[in-house]
Amino acid sequence: MALLFVLKDICSRKYPDMPILVAHMNHGIREEAGEDEKLVSEYARSLGIPVLVKHVSIPEISEKEGLSLETAGRIARYEFLESVSGDEGTIAVAHHMDDQAESVAMHIFRGCGMEGLVGIRPKNGNVIHPFLGISKKRILDFCKERGIPFCNDVTNADITYDRNFWRHEIFPKIEDGTSRNPVAALVGLSERISEENDFLDALAEKELEAALASGTSEDLAEEPMVPVSKLQVIPRPLRRRVLRLMAVRTYGDVVDIESTHWDAILDLTEKTSGSSYVHLPRGRVAAREAGCIRYLTKAGAFAAENGGYVDNVGICVPESVMQAEVRLSDLTPGEKVNFSQSFVQMRLRSVEKGERIVYNNLTWFFPSSVLKDVVIRTRRQGDTILRAGNTCTKELRRFMNEVHIPSRFRDRILLAARGNEILWLPMFGHAVGFTDEISEAKYGKTLSEDGEDELFALEFFEENA
Repeated sequence: MALLFVLKDICSRKYPDMPILVAHMNHGIREEAGEDEKLVSEYARSLGIPVLVKHVSIPEISEKEGLSLETAGRIARYEFLESVSGDEGTIAVAHHMDDQAESVAMHIFRGCGMEGLVGIRPKNGNVIHPFLGISKKRILDFCKERGIPFCNDVTNADITYDRNFWRHEIFPKIEDGTSRNPVAALVGLSERISEENDFLDALAEKELEAALASGTSEDLAEEPMVPVSKLQVIPRPLRRRVLRLMAVRTYGDVVDIESTHWDAILDLTEKTSGSSYVHLPRGRVAAREAGCIRYLTKAGAFAAENGGYVDNVGICVPESVMQAEVRLSDLTPGEKVNFSQSFVQMRLRSVEKGERIVYNNLTWFFPSSVLKDVVIRTRRQGDTILRAGNTCTKELRRFMNEVHIPSRFRDRILLAARGNEILWLPMFGHAVGFTDEISEAKYGKTLSEDGEDELFALEFFEENA
């Protein structure tokens, strides 16, 4: 409320054309939250400032996501503020000096690095903290002097919350036992560390940009990826910082990723081969795949729950139907069908003589003699593939590794098989028939000499059209 008063005063005197909007979230935790909402709304309107209110149930979100009430509230709050401010707006929040000290103390006991000792930054992206250098007492005195209304959140006295425990239990004991102000000491530490931290971040930023520039263009997702070999030449302490900057670029907010997670992520860079994953809070994943490190969002870590197309991977099915199979001979030509109980769609069709063939990575053309023996399924133990034109049969597991299919997808990719012989792995190879103009010219004998064989096509679809 004090911040709102100050911003309104400054803008009225110096920036009359700058719009201000109040965004208020009702967290659904306290019965009296409605009174807070009413007070904020009425005061903002008395200043001629529009108000946008959102109601959420933080307890429900907390339980569903497995987060503390504090963390769930902060995440939901900033998602709301970001949605209101958009790309061009600035979010002003009223964290003060006492908040800064409490944040630093909590970070220390969560096992933070230097960046945690910095605490709350005066400016972090489009979020600013104008009151960060002002004590809570001074702000309260200012409110009383100017007649600014405010509410006391009763949960601020509940020491089951980490921040309140430090505020009401630990800090007073430190001050009583040492005659020193812990707030001033911790804020001073934060200010001294901040300059050194920014210097190291600048070094890490340069290392990250150089490593990103050397990454592969055959990306599997939109998230930035860095070759492990490039990370390994970076000194380990700076490498940790590079990995953190990568996470910030992908997720934005990494405050709930703790030291044990960073240690595990750093360990991913010790090997260049094989796939390995570190599961992070809120369903996020750090991955080493195809010799590169990347961070995956909850939505991008795996294919859609019901299955579907994954770029540069293929057609994936839900885990629940991984053991299902569909015989090609049971499909009705020309009819779109779903694979088992998933939304993955496919169609078998005959190709008429003289018909113009349209190629894509999700269509396989083959002679009708293949029909009776082939099934559509996911991989199984003992599967092999003899790629058209090759003389060496390979284990499918080895082939998938060579074409850099991430291990998290391999058991869910649909393929065409005859026994343990893989005839088609969408997007990556085939043993009979053809999938593109080049392979048709080389291997695409479409009709037998006696004319008994017909040409068929099996198609998968990116969307449930």
